[in-house]
Amino acid sequence: MKEIHDSNLPGTRGTFGFFQEALAPDFVLSNWDYEAGYFDRQLDDQGMVYLRIPVKVLQGELDSLDAWLEMGVPFVIKHVYRTGIENHIGYIEPVISAAMNQFQEPVDKDAEIEERWIQQARQVVQELDRRFA
Repeated sequence: MKEIHDSNLPGTRGTFGFFQEALAPDFVLSNWDYEAGYFDRQLDDQGMVYLRIPVKVLQGELDSLDAWLEMGVPFVIKHVYRTGIENHIGYIEPVISAAMNQFQEPVDKDAEIEERWIQQARQVVQELDRRFA
């Protein structure tokens, strides 16, 4: 995991509906419960490297469009999965591979993140900083 500290996103507040619309279609809500979650954006073609923006609920419940949220420090994660599994069931598309990854345990949950992914994530975060300014 690599945190991106040079951002104005931490502390940004808004409704779930606002964040969902402002981050669409690149980010999806993941690993959430009614009190917290993450907006994730896939950075690679294999579904192993993600920019993740944590959010916590200040008021309401996360599945409600009018729930108030606050963003945390964005970070990059890389989970390495076994590849080639989808070839045995007839799927070879990277999107299907990424979908299959959610059902298997990562080989390495904290894989080393190459600098290119960190730079790409910083560019995305800079764009979001401008969008939410």
